[in-house]
Amino acid sequence: MQARTPVAVVLTDGEVLHGTIEWYDRDCIKLTRNGNPNLLIFKQVIRYVYKEGEEAAQGGSNGQ
Repeated sequence: MQARTPVAVVLTDGEVLHGTIEWYDRDCIKLTRNGNPNLLIFKQVIRYVYKEGEEAAQGGSNGQ
């Protein structure tokens, strides 16, 4: 978070959101995005999160 690492957040419906995680708590994260509104996302709708540029993680369906 302090390094403001760009991440991709994949939701359970398959939508991918891009930004940086500003803060998080037990139930949700705040995703800060450039040029788009910031989002408060409940963790229960997040499938997974990966750092931008890690193409190996983008497949994500290794038998899942």
